Amino acid sequence: MEIMEPKRRTFAAFGVYNVWGVTIMLYGGLGYLIRDWRMLQTVATLPGLLILPALWLIDESPLWLIVNGRPQEALEVFSKMARWHGVELPPEAEMKKLVEEQTAEVRNITPKHSSAWSIMKSVVGDVVILFKTPRLRTITLCIYFNYVVVGTVYYGLSLSGASVSDDPYVYLVLSGLMELPAYLFSGYIVQYFGRKSSLSFFFLMAAVVLLALAFTPAAYSTTLLVLAMAGKLAISVGFQMIIFFSGELFPTEVRGRGVSTAFMMSCVGSTVAPFITDLVGSVYPWAPFVIFGTGALLAGAGTFLLPETRGQVLLDTVANLEARQTK
Repeated sequence: MEIMEPKRRTFAAFGVYNVWGVTIMLYGGLGYLIRDWRMLQTVATLPGLLILPALWLIDESPLWLIVNGRPQEALEVFSKMARWHGVELPPEAEMKKLVEEQTAEVRNITPKHSSAWSIMKSVVGDVVILFKTPRLRTITLCIYFNYVVVGTVYYGLSLSGASVSDDPYVYLVLSGLMELPAYLFSGYIVQYFGRKSSLSFFFLMAAVVLLALAFTPAAYSTTLLVLAMAGKLAISVGFQMIIFFSGELFPTEVRGRGVSTAFMMSCVGSTVAPFITDLVGSVYPWAPFVIFGTGALLAGAGTFLLPETRGQVLLDTVANLEARQTK
């Protein structure tokens, strides 16, 4: 996202998630064929080792290098990108001047020491900075809440196969199938309708579907399955939109820590989800969907507090964010 121009950034960010939807479908098939959960977990996890060699092949983001006071490395990455794409960069002196001007705008990064206390202070400082200024604080709190909700609803629906369908394996395959159009069309939606309004709409759509699901009689099995799939479609779109939107909202200076801690909040939601579906749902079958629907409703309303980022260049520093006029 950091190296893409705005008009291409949207489609590049959303396109990669089609693989996730296909994998969900495959996981339903794997679960049907491999009933031992330990073996299933092993087979599903081992391909992750293939990611490790990529760590030595992928270059660091040049914007991040500039913000963190490493302009020479950024110039090397720019040169490699230009060579691969067969384009000519401006003269070296001009490039150095541009990079130095960007570096001068950002705060000085103090060297980090290896002591446990210094590492602890650094970790705490990385989180605290997200709450120091008014606009960044609003963004952080809204994004955190949205991630908790989207994680809870997404995984809550994914784990609701037994209560919605007679065949949980088919349910999981169908839920993965519903994610494919979510990822295919999300990029076009946010490109033409904006990030904020699109995200809010799909949160509200998920809320309506989930609340309808809560009060649909169990005898209407087909209706329950259709509503569940519609909810999965809506929350899948919302999940990808919030990932993309949060990457644009946080300035480069704090983007890594902002997005990573936000993902941590989605993990809080995914951790809570099975307790809601299994414990609460076993006593009151309608209650999990009311909880999920209410959370989605609040998240949709809270999204209106965030600024729009469509067509805008990514901000580099917190100071840039606080100086920008909100829409």
